[in-house]
Amino acid sequence: MDIKFPYTIRVKLPSDLEVIPPIRKFISEILLVSGFSAKFAFRSEIIVDAICNNAITHGSGCDAENEIEVSCEVHSDRFEVVVKDRGGSASNIERLKEAVRAGKKGGKGGALAEDYDTSGMGLEIVKLLSETIELSVDENNLTSIHVVRKREDVSPSP
Repeated sequence: MDIKFPYTIRVKLPSDLEVIPPIRKFISEILLVSGFSAKFAFRSEIIVDAICNNAITHGSGCDAENEIEVSCEVHSDRFEVVVKDRGGSASNIERLKEAVRAGKKGGKGGALAEDYDTSGMGLEIVKLLSETIELSVDENNLTSIHVVRKREDVSPSP
């Protein structure tokens, strides 16, 4: 099979923790078929699990009436995932906005501030496994997290 990079897959899912295992497995399978290593796919699964869990738990809430949107862009040398949710409580939104502001002061655009306390938000493991994490909260409190994970091996597998 000849895969043309980059390609994007987008899905909207109910805001329910039970959707996380199937979506993370689906993304893992996409990466394996695209020539990424099993180690890369597994670690990417962890990232997807953490940010989807964060979006549901702290953003949209465990309410199947709400949705999260997961967008994956697969390049030959990296994997990018964006998860969007409706924003959650005022305190969670304020924490995310503060993280974005602190990141901008450091000259990193919407990057997660180095000193931002990620405990309880599920982002610490994501920071360890990825190249970049960018958070944004728009004027309607739509929260978006964009994670980039670069390929570990030098040359892509056929």
